[in-house]
Amino acid sequence: MALFEQTETTTKVTLDDTEACCCTIETAQTIDGHTEYVVRVQRGPYPENSWRILRRYNDFASLNKCLQISGIDLSFPGKKLIGNMRPDFIAERLNALQEYINQVLMNPILASSLPTKKFIDPDSYSTPFHDLALQYASMSLRTDGVYTLGQSLGPIGWRLRKHYFKVVHKPQGNKHSPGHSTTKHHLIKSSSQSHGKQHTTQVCVTTSTEKDYNSSTRDHSGRDDLILSWTEFGPDRYIDEKEIHTVLKNFGGVQHPYIVPIEHIASNDSGALVIRKFYKQGSLKDVLCSASPCNPFLSKYGSPKGRTPLPLKDLALYARQILEAIRFLHSKGMACGHVHCGNVIVVDGIAKLMDVENFIFGVPSFYRPFFVQHSKINTCEAIDVYGFGHLLYEMCMGYPLQDSYARQISDCPDSLKSLLESILSKDACKSSLPTLDQLTTHPFFGEYAGHFNDLYATTIAVQKPHLKFSTSAKEQLKLAVQKTENRVRDEQRSVKNQKRLVRVQEMMTSEEEKKKIKQKAKQAKLRAQNSLQLNNGPPTTGSAGITATVHLSSSTGGIVKSDSANSITSPQEALMSPPPHATDSGGSTSPQPPPSAPPIPGPLSSVPLFAADSDPTQAPGSSATGKQLAKSISGDEPTTGNRSALLQSICNFNKSGLKKVVSPAEAGGK
Repeated sequence: MALFEQTETTTKVTLDDTEACCCTIETAQTIDGHTEYVVRVQRGPYPENSWRILRRYNDFASLNKCLQISGIDLSFPGKKLIGNMRPDFIAERLNALQEYINQVLMNPILASSLPTKKFIDPDSYSTPFHDLALQYASMSLRTDGVYTLGQSLGPIGWRLRKHYFKVVHKPQGNKHSPGHSTTKHHLIKSSSQSHGKQHTTQVCVTTSTEKDYNSSTRDHSGRDDLILSWTEFGPDRYIDEKEIHTVLKNFGGVQHPYIVPIEHIASNDSGALVIRKFYKQGSLKDVLCSASPCNPFLSKYGSPKGRTPLPLKDLALYARQILEAIRFLHSKGMACGHVHCGNVIVVDGIAKLMDVENFIFGVPSFYRPFFVQHSKINTCEAIDVYGFGHLLYEMCMGYPLQDSYARQISDCPDSLKSLLESILSKDACKSSLPTLDQLTTHPFFGEYAGHFNDLYATTIAVQKPHLKFSTSAKEQLKLAVQKTENRVRDEQRSVKNQKRLVRVQEMMTSEEEKKKIKQKAKQAKLRAQNSLQLNNGPPTTGSAGITATVHLSSSTGGIVKSDSANSITSPQEALMSPPPHATDSGGSTSPQPPPSAPPIPGPLSSVPLFAADSDPTQAPGSSATGKQLAKSISGDEPTTGNRSALLQSICNFNKSGLKKVVSPAEAGGK
């Protein structure tokens, strides 16, 4: 019975390699005499999809060595042999490595490279992708009997799960002919992804292969050289396994003047291969960057030596041709989803779109990290229009747009600026993009490619476009379009919710920070007031820098005077303020001094307390005595000799000058 039991089939989960990842170095730890950094990696917007890895400085150095082929200037900290275990140096090194990994992940070319992926996610990217592609491609062509697999071209593309090989026509006649054995000798394993190599050697490509393939575009039989691309199925493949062979067979017969024809297409359970003609000039991106098509992707586009924008007439003509190719695919119920300069070939002044079968394979789009940030770009047509806008921008400027929308567009005619803003401006991405039909009627094409309609009518009369799907294939394509759009909307919704959550957290954090700042400000103000009160206390013997504050009677309407900057206050404020020495600078209470003796009844001005304050020429009852009293106590004059002056005034006090005060009770008794 066990032989006939149905086993549960496990569904293979394919990662979206375009999903953005971020790294945070949380801490550093010392293990066996060396420092290891704990790095937390998060894929996508949700913190739940995160993991931790341990990395040493040598691991960062190996990654930096791999990425140097790109020519991009990265701020990588140098190595230090002495004093590298000090806590202050480890903290400084942690910050420097954090800045370095941020620069790597913010660059789309570096972030999509295999060394970076293996550094941040070794569990998912330790699979020998290239060896599996070589195996599948060999098995697929073994029973074909027409083509023979040649040398690997190495990592010339940006996709980690797409690999390129040279293909030649199999010679006719005896299978064991010398020519066949010689061709079979070229079935070698690329050193870019062997099991025993570390990720420091994963960007290598055989120079002899590049030179051999660039030296000639024709084989010994006089036929054009061919290139084979093996692609694994992606997360957006929604066509049934039983129907995908039929869909690919129908699509293999596509004919259009602006679409690169397919020589051969086949698939298995893991992926599919496509054979096309090899163009020695490379893609449109190679033309703009003046790069060789067989060079590694990092060295071609990381920091190209030259950027060459296209003339306006060529730009308008190529853009109009690509637009017609996209419209043709949509008219057949199929989307493209992969419009960019790397998928455009220019041959004899004609731009042709290639790799349009990627939609059937379900691989993620090159601009997916960009359009998932805008919820209005949620249909296959809008995605193709958005990619078309990036294509226009790169052809116009010579370099790609590194953001999801263009903040400012300049250095181009007004008509082209209007066209770019209708697709790539922030308002356009937030509202809605134009349709494919609306783009064809834009004034820019009428100004710089006004003769295109006549040219296109003549071209399709010679080469009639053709793409016919069976009824079941049409249903599969329609279902795939719906599921693809649903996945895009779900991902956009997730990104939007995460942005809203981050915004709320920032607002809460800002409110808490505001409260903390206010609380700190109040505490600082109280400490300043307490310190001011302490500094304005009664003077001590030998402390000339400390002065006193005198509170005159509120009934006389006096003022409070001190030597501080805020020296004058109203009597009401003086009464409401806490008395001196009520609290110290730390807020703790201090013992109160004993109350002073009550003043002697009578006018204050009639009592000359200090002989030094009195003028011999003035009478004892003069009003200047009170002013001099306040001036002396407030510290405006030196207090040297106050004790002797006080003793002298007591000795010279005239008792006969006092007047007797009669109370009301005594007056009534009399």
